[in-house]
Amino acid sequence: MPELREPIVSLLGHVDHGKTTLLDRIAGSVRASHEAGGITQHIGAIEIPGETVRRLCQGILSAEQLRVPGLLFVDTPGHRSFETMRRRGGALADLAVLVVDAREGMMPQTRESVEILRHEKTPFAIALTKIDLLAGWRKAAGPTPLAEQLVRSGTEFVRQLDARMYAVAESLVGLGFSAERYDRVSDFTRNLGIVPVSAKAGIGVPELIALLVGLSQRFLPEELRQIGEGGEATILERSDQKGVGPVGSVIVYRGRLKVGDEIVATGRTEPFSSRIRGLYRPVPRKAGSSSRSTRLESLTEVAAAAGIYLAAPGIERAMPGGLLKVLARPEEGEEVRQELARESRPVADLAESGVALYADTLGGLEALAFECRSKGIPVHEAGVGPVGRATVMKIATVHDPTHRAVLAFGVPILPDALGPDEGTVRVFRADVMYRAIEEYLAWRTERERELEKERRAELVHPGKVEVLPGFVFRMSKPAIVGIRVVGGTVRPGVRLMHPDGSEVGVVRSLERQNESVAEAGEASELAASIEGGVVGRNLHPGDTLLVAIPESSARKLKDQPLTPSERAILDEVVRLWRTQRPFWGQ
Repeated sequence: MPELREPIVSLLGHVDHGKTTLLDRIAGSVRASHEAGGITQHIGAIEIPGETVRRLCQGILSAEQLRVPGLLFVDTPGHRSFETMRRRGGALADLAVLVVDAREGMMPQTRESVEILRHEKTPFAIALTKIDLLAGWRKAAGPTPLAEQLVRSGTEFVRQLDARMYAVAESLVGLGFSAERYDRVSDFTRNLGIVPVSAKAGIGVPELIALLVGLSQRFLPEELRQIGEGGEATILERSDQKGVGPVGSVIVYRGRLKVGDEIVATGRTEPFSSRIRGLYRPVPRKAGSSSRSTRLESLTEVAAAAGIYLAAPGIERAMPGGLLKVLARPEEGEEVRQELARESRPVADLAESGVALYADTLGGLEALAFECRSKGIPVHEAGVGPVGRATVMKIATVHDPTHRAVLAFGVPILPDALGPDEGTVRVFRADVMYRAIEEYLAWRTERERELEKERRAELVHPGKVEVLPGFVFRMSKPAIVGIRVVGGTVRPGVRLMHPDGSEVGVVRSLERQNESVAEAGEASELAASIEGGVVGRNLHPGDTLLVAIPESSARKLKDQPLTPSERAILDEVVRLWRTQRPFWGQ
C-alpha cells in the first residue's frame, strides 16, 4: 500500500458560529491523549495523529478503515484559512468543514464559503454546532456517542434538531447541494453529511472526525499519495524569530523539505531561488509554565502535511499566500520560476477598463478576482499589499467612470492614497470579501443612475405634448398653456415644433401647482411657458407638438437606452427631416 500523508482540513463558516470552539475541542482531544509526545505542534496547524483518531473514533471506525496517518487542521487566524491559502492548482485544504450554528442557520458568510468550496471542488462536511443550546438538551455525564445523546435528550429535542438541520439542507439545495444527517447518507458522492455537534460538550466531534477520514479515503487517494522526492509548501506569512532571524511560516502539503534543499519561492515582485538553512517547530510549553517565549526545535527534515518555520536567505522577500518548491535538479530552476510566476497571477485577463483589486495574500486576491468575474465586474489591475497613491492615480484614468474604484480585501489604505482623486475614485475596504463587492455594486448602480441623469441633461431627448383645450393662461410673450406629455420627456430649454417641422417656441418653464418642475415625464399634466408661442397664430388648443431634436443629439440618441415611446418619437423626427435631407441624423 502506498504511503499516504495527512489530509489538510480547513474550517469555514459565518462569524461566531463556533469555528474556534470546535477547533479548540479538537485540539483538546489531542492534548488529552496519553500517547508519547501528545500534541505535535505545527505553525498554523493542529495535527491529530492516527493513534488519536483511532482512540476518538473507537466504535465508529475499525483499524482497517483508517489508512491515513491522521488529520492536519489548518488554524490560521488572519488568513481566513481557506480562500487565502493556495497550493499549485487549487486550494491548500483537501477537505473542509462548513460550520453552521443550529439556531441561526445559513448566513451570508456561510453562503460565500459554500460558493468557494464549489469553485474549488473541495469535498466537505457540515458541522451543525451549538446543539446543546436547543430546548430539551440533556447534559451527559461524560463522553457519549452522538446516537446515545440523541436518545438521552428525547423526541422533542430530536424534532427541533431535525427542523434546524433540514432548514440548512433546504438552503443548500438553492446553492446546488443535497444534504442529510451523516448517518442517513448512503452515497456521499450525491449527498453532504451533516454532523450535529456540541463542541462545548464534545458530542459529535468523534463522528465528525470519522466522517472526514472516510471522505479523504474515498475521494482523495491520489492527492494524498506521498511523493518520493521533492517537496512543495504554501507560505503563510513572514516573521522574525528570536535566535533564528527572518523566517517564513509554511504549510508543507506535498513531499518533504530538508535542510540544504535548493528552493524557488514566490516573491513580492518575482519568484526567487534560495537554499533552506533551517527548519523549526515550536516546543509546547509545559503546563503551568510562566514563560511567554516560544522555544524552537530544530529539524533536519519534515514531511507533508505539516506547519513549520523555514529559514532561508531572502525569505523576507516571500509573498504571503505564495508557493515554495524544492528543486530536484538545479537545471530545472528557470522552469520552476516560470511555473510559480504563472501561479502568482490570479487574474488571467485584465480588462482595458475595470476596477483595481488588492488583498493581503495571493489566495485572497485570487478569491476576490473569482468573485468579481462571477458577478461581471471587470478587473484592470490586481496586486498584493496596501493600496497606494500610484494605484489610485492609475484607476482614475480608466475609461468607464463606474470602474474607477478599488476593492481592498484585508489590506490598509496608505494615508496619501486618495489625495486630489478622492472625488473620482472610490475605495471599498473590508475584511469580509462579499461586503466589499456588495458595497461596490451598490455604488456602481447609483453611479450609473447619476451618469444617465448627466447624459440626459446633455442631450435633447424625444418628447411629445398635447396642448390641453380650456387651459390657456396667457396668449403670448410668453404663451402659458396647459399641456399633457403624451410620450417621452419635456424639460425647460427645449424647442417645440409642429409635426410638419414648423417651429412654435422655446419652453422657458414648467409648473405644477405653482411649483417649478425640472422635467416632466409621460402622462404628466402641467402648465408650460412657451417663449415665441402665440395662441391663435402658431399655437392652438388641441395641437400635438414635438420636441425639436438637434441633429447632433439625434446621432447620439441612436446608441442610448430609450423607452419605447422615446424611440418612436425619435423615429418620427428622423423621418420628418429625412424627407428634406436623406442622411439627417446619421
